[in-house]
Amino acid sequence: MKICEIIPKIEELLEQVMPPDPPDDENPAAADDLITRFKDLHLKRDELLESLATLALDTRDDIMNLKTEESRLKARRQHLTGKRERVMSVLDRECGGEKTDLGVATLYYRKTCRTVITDEDAAFEWLKEHGHRECYRIPKPEISKAAVSRLLDAGYVIPGAERVNGTTCYLK
Repeated sequence: MKICEIIPKIEELLEQVMPPDPPDDENPAAADDLITRFKDLHLKRDELLESLATLALDTRDDIMNLKTEESRLKARRQHLTGKRERVMSVLDRECGGEKTDLGVATLYYRKTCRTVITDEDAAFEWLKEHGHRECYRIPKPEISKAAVSRLLDAGYVIPGAERVNGTTCYLK
């Protein structure tokens, strides 16, 4: 078999074993099951590995293309949001707070009320003193892994923290 014939078969097999959007209650197939199914294709090990590497590289390229497209769309959305805000500020200034029929639309105003905290420390202390816990959150402590890593390297024994060695594979 040629590579151009193998890759579609492998992609089809991967789609069967690991669907693109599996239901929440369904786990992707185990590696052993995947290897068994690959062996059923009756390919030489080198052909199979080369095909899988090609597929992994293609998938990586697809991911990068999607990230680029996401960035482009985000930038476009931000540009359009800014444009809308500028146009709305001109309309607001020109209509001076009055309901105005603009032909294609009507500019309305509604009263709003928002809360602004001018002194967070004072507000927090008062809320805490008076038992209004529902009005504030104390964030969960966040541990700096880099700082803990330095302590572990220096010989400290920290309960609940350890160094774990592993390997990572990648394609270039």
